[in-house]
Amino acid sequence: MRTQAVHHAKQLVYKKNSGVMSTLSYNLRGYPFGSVTPYMCDEQGKLYFFISDIAQHTKNLTHDKRMSLTVFDAADTGDQNEHGRVTIVGDGSKVPQTFADELLNKYIALYPEADTYRSAHDFNLWQLEPVRIRYIGGFGKIFWIEKDEWQSAKKVWDNTQEQQMINHMNEDHQDAMGLILKHHYKVDAHAPVMNGLLPQGCYIRSHKRNYYIPFSEECDSPQAVRVALVQLTKEARSTV
Repeated sequence: MRTQAVHHAKQLVYKKNSGVMSTLSYNLRGYPFGSVTPYMCDEQGKLYFFISDIAQHTKNLTHDKRMSLTVFDAADTGDQNEHGRVTIVGDGSKVPQTFADELLNKYIALYPEADTYRSAHDFNLWQLEPVRIRYIGGFGKIFWIEKDEWQSAKKVWDNTQEQQMINHMNEDHQDAMGLILKHHYKVDAHAPVMNGLLPQGCYIRSHKRNYYIPFSEECDSPQAVRVALVQLTKEARSTV
């Protein structure tokens, strides 16, 4: 039950693109302050934000690193309480410059519009280091998830190998990605582009939106990624 809850919570975070960042207000001491922001989640479960120094949440974090991000599956109709939501509680900090450039490239691949902020001197990449996670999958499905349960192993391939896999899909397999999007999201893809890859799944962008496609199992090598993508393609083709 707990293993399944962790999996569902992480899949929700990967699937969504934005959440409610909560910080402790510096102006209104002790009061929580919520703001909506895009985020990127890596394979280990750490979250990243590209935010301005002049934003209120950033000012709050410079005085108190405690924060959270709440991600939820918004209900189109009916009872919102029946839908999943997850709150990652942890500590915020600026990403060290040693890692910032590579991570920012990945962030901008997911959110191309953020490239315009890159030249701005007051934008920086921040990270949320999880301490504890609260997951509610619906009525009666309520869990506190510990840090060691949330964290996954670091990917076994390097960034060069990752980009090669992404480039291969974009150069040779746009038709397959279109079928995959149609199968998983009922989307008629327009020039689909793979713009993110994790051991747990991949991101395909179409119509200015990111779509997360989970693999059937976590990949432990580039070869396993290839097998997973072939499997996704075969499953999608079988429904045409």
